Amino acid sequence: MSDQKIKLYEFAGSCWANAPKIALEELGFTKDKDVEWISVNLAEGKNFDPEYLKINPAGTVPTLIAEGKTFSDSISSVQEIIKLAPHPPRADAHTSTSIIEEIHAQAHDPNATLLFAINDEDREAKSNGLPKGFLAGRQKELDKLAQDPPNEFKDFLLKKQTDNKQLLEFFTTEPDDATRQAHYDQGQQLWKSVGIALRGVVTQALQKNGGPFAGGAEPSEVDYHLITWLSRTITNTGVEPGSPASVAMPKLQEYTGGHNLDPIIGKYWDAWVKRDSFINLGIH
Repeated sequence: MSDQKIKLYEFAGSCWANAPKIALEELGFTKDKDVEWISVNLAEGKNFDPEYLKINPAGTVPTLIAEGKTFSDSISSVQEIIKLAPHPPRADAHTSTSIIEEIHAQAHDPNATLLFAINDEDREAKSNGLPKGFLAGRQKELDKLAQDPPNEFKDFLLKKQTDNKQLLEFFTTEPDDATRQAHYDQGQQLWKSVGIALRGVVTQALQKNGGPFAGGAEPSEVDYHLITWLSRTITNTGVEPGSPASVAMPKLQEYTGGHNLDPIIGKYWDAWVKRDSFINLGIH
């Protein structure tokens, strides 16, 4: 690794920024010495600032800058961190990295399960909680930027403004029955997909190496993504961050259709919640 610091654009409330953060913590990097962390406040829409869009045109975090190269998603960021790591992880002997792509699939996106309600009760909770506040903060910034957007980002910003407003209005107005049901159908389908992933590829990946991690005795590249996804998914059920499996698994089972989850997922969760990197970073 060169003497130049790695730059990581992140946000404490971002789900996917946690993957490279866990990788950095697990692989021997020192935060102030090796890495400059730059906060981009997603809740205030600062990821749509044209200056940030010049760095990452998708307007997402994480963004990693290392060795003069920019990596604008968590998958490529983690791969680069592993290349530069003082203590790289043991290679996955039996776990295909295709699971990483599966974890990142839009069908069970943890940002979507956070923002989409599944019924009237859930809609009311989200209307009085973080989802509405998050959407409102983004909308305020997008409305401001849309007044005079730079030409190169005009279409992008106007679409984000429209899409965000539509979702925000679902929580701030009284949508008709058809609109409400269509939204709930989408939310329920997201959780159904979460259940399919948990009972399928996730369980299989954990069983292959005997656990407690997908990489075996120690976390590997797959784990940095899997625990990030699982943690936010669990938090989205209303479970307090870092709760033990005895609390988290029944709620996760309930949200994903009620069918039993393999105990290996609970063992995986309990192994992570007491791990230093998970605790130090406040993963949720």
